[in-house]
Amino acid sequence: MKRSTLVGLRGPLALVTLCAVPVALWAGSAPLDRRFEGEFVTLTSLAVVSALAGTAAFALNLVLGARLRPVEALFGGLERIYKVHRLNGEIAFTLLLAHVVLILASRATIAKSTALDLLEPGAGWTVFAGVLAFVGLLVAIVLTLFVRIGHELFVYVQRSFGVVFLGATYHVFTTEGALAETRVLDLYMASLATIGIAAFVYRSVLGSLLVRRRKYRVAAVNRLDEFVTELVMEPLDRPLEFAPGQFLFVNVREPFSEQFPPFLRNQFHPFSITSTPDERTLRVTVKAVGDYTRALRALEPAVEAVVEGPYGSFSSGNVPNERQIWIAGGIGVTPFLSMARSLDGAARDVDFYYCVEHAAEAHFLDELRAIARERDDFHVTVVPRETEGFLTAERLAQEHKDLDSADVLVCGPPAMIDSLRDQVTARGLPAERYHAEEFGFAKIGRPRAEEDEISVSGLRSDPKLFASLFALAFAGPVLAMAVLVGAYFLGGR
Repeated sequence: MKRSTLVGLRGPLALVTLCAVPVALWAGSAPLDRRFEGEFVTLTSLAVVSALAGTAAFALNLVLGARLRPVEALFGGLERIYKVHRLNGEIAFTLLLAHVVLILASRATIAKSTALDLLEPGAGWTVFAGVLAFVGLLVAIVLTLFVRIGHELFVYVQRSFGVVFLGATYHVFTTEGALAETRVLDLYMASLATIGIAAFVYRSVLGSLLVRRRKYRVAAVNRLDEFVTELVMEPLDRPLEFAPGQFLFVNVREPFSEQFPPFLRNQFHPFSITSTPDERTLRVTVKAVGDYTRALRALEPAVEAVVEGPYGSFSSGNVPNERQIWIAGGIGVTPFLSMARSLDGAARDVDFYYCVEHAAEAHFLDELRAIARERDDFHVTVVPRETEGFLTAERLAQEHKDLDSADVLVCGPPAMIDSLRDQVTARGLPAERYHAEEFGFAKIGRPRAEEDEISVSGLRSDPKLFASLFALAFAGPVLAMAVLVGAYFLGGR
């Protein structure tokens, strides 16, 4: 097995192991035949297994979302973490949903009224906290997966998971049952919960104090066309160190941020670095696709910016194979700009395909062709869809007989990435030779027309929509917190 495959598997394997440990500890704490005697006991046992694994996965998802350096190293890049984060979140929700269904089913074997009683406040603070936490989790999952919201609001929906987890942990650790049976299991779950909450506090509560960031000043704002803008930033202290192809998170401060509501002013947005590591200035190229990126077009020099990073493993330098094919889709050219600008005397054999809708949208083409003229091992091909259609594996195979022995690096729209992956692997390219980077923080929900996206500008023009969304996203977590406070003052159930 190749090293790249091992790097891709070690993070998920660690995640699965950590989620399986509490189930193994529970299974070993008592004879299994006693745990599956009769319908009621069997359903209850299955509910406990779902709760243990689901709570562990939930806690670990908070860790995955905290952008911790050791975790990024374990998974081999932040882009891989986010893919696992999404899948693990869906698994955690499914397990916790199974827990709710199985608990209700087990009580229904006694009487239907007994099952329904669990959903009412009269069931006690412990049970009702679990109900509220699950409702909060359900709302946040729906907003994340099925509603197309802007990046700014998406960030706050993600933060709500930490508050929901607080309610869930109250339910887990005050419920009499599995954790009381073995001290080891209790300590293990408490450790996972503590780590998850600590990660949430580090990133979402005290991020401005604890997360290492660097200050820059905007030196130039280059508007390349009506949608694309290049920002040039100069460091106020030590410049950021990075590898070509990596990305960072940027937040532009006052007076630029004053045009946004207060709770959206300190959010960081991900952008690929287009400058080279030996440049003192830092460059990013941004396409106007949302409220924040559209507002950047009006940005003026001298404004302070704060950057966090670098992140990511999408880099030609991380690919040992010298024979490479780069494919950019639209604004996906940004990581390749840094790679191309950083080419040195070391021999590489690179063919770069720059896919755009119209030929005029191929920004930085003159610079890329100038690099190609200076090097025999770097070739640039523009693929305008309006005249040549989509780039296909068939075309790549016709133009490069060594396609199956090359490494293919792709950055662009998700549909392009998935389509090319299927095509080139079907033609014999090993899956580990296909490297893709895709970031769609605010585009995770179901596809919809851009004008239907719930964004900051849409909320500003429709206060009722803002109020409804706010209530929907935070009602469950706020109620869960109320349960915790009420339980404290009323002394439990």
